[in-house]
Amino acid sequence: MMKVKRILGWLLLATGLLCLATPLWIEWHHHQDVTALEEALSLVADAQDGETSKEVVAQNGFTVQELEQVMELEIPSISLKQFVLSETTEENLNIALTQIKEHQQPGAGNFTIAGHRGYRDGRHFSKLDQVEAGEEIRLHAGGKTYVYVISGAAVIAETDVHVLNDTPDRTEITLITCTPSGKQRIAVTGELQEVIDS
Repeated sequence: MMKVKRILGWLLLATGLLCLATPLWIEWHHHQDVTALEEALSLVADAQDGETSKEVVAQNGFTVQELEQVMELEIPSISLKQFVLSETTEENLNIALTQIKEHQQPGAGNFTIAGHRGYRDGRHFSKLDQVEAGEEIRLHAGGKTYVYVISGAAVIAETDVHVLNDTPDRTEITLITCTPSGKQRIAVTGELQEVIDS
């Protein structure tokens, strides 16, 4: 009986350590991916006269074209500053935010961005539910900064995709993430106020 209790104790201890280590490993892996993306972006930015680096593709898994399309989303009120990748895939969502609709352009129609909620503060859209109407969203893309002002936020069903549609005569941004339960979505919308040359 004592031997069974000892084995059960070791199994419970091992399970507890595994539960503690898993989020740390996920965070370490995420940090490695973001660092690789930052290094790749730096290599592309430092290339002279349109020169491309094969190292970028080989070492970081991104093509030069993909890296040239990377944008940055900033929401000062929640201290958010995250990269936005041009294609929504599970792999890209694990690294950064992603644009939902293909071939969309900032400053035209409804520019849509998805992101995981993240289990820690500051990662992806972990604080998106804290933004309020009137606060700014800044999208840095192609040498310009698109400044949007938040007009509203709502909790919607995961099947409620009409929020991604363009609205005639409106230039908007829509940010989507999960609720803490993962069963619904939070949709934050904003309207374009100005475009600034960076």
